[in-house]
Amino acid sequence: MAQTDYLLRQIEALGQLLIAIRKMILGGETDGAAVESRLREAAGKGGMDLELARAATPETLHMLIAPTGEIEPGRCWLLAETLYLDGIQARLTEEPARALDSLGKARMLFSLLGPMGAFLVGFPEAAERVREIDAIQSPPALGAGEE
Repeated sequence: MAQTDYLLRQIEALGQLLIAIRKMILGGETDGAAVESRLREAAGKGGMDLELARAATPETLHMLIAPTGEIEPGRCWLLAETLYLDGIQARLTEEPARALDSLGKARMLFSLLGPMGAFLVGFPEAAERVREIDAIQSPPALGAGEE
């Protein structure tokens, strides 16, 4: 039980780091190098290298977060959220290919969690993140009279 409590505290601490990164990105408070450094830190603390996550195929990421076939929700959520934030940052820095790739991988990972999410304080359910990613990636609707 003590080990489980420790792991939950670690996951919640990483969740707080991701919240801080999100605020950095959306608040435009800092430069891209600082965001990149924090994203690498978050991925590393979650047991994943950010460059590896960016380079891996969605199938490889799935195998990495569920090597025995059973998904560890906290780790999956952390990697999904890190890639989600990487995709948001890439959109803001006008790197559309990286944005599309990272958001697509994040969506896949959030989808693996299904409705359960990872129950991290301050984060929405996985299904909500999937809807956010879909909204980000959807082309704007044409207005009346536009073709």
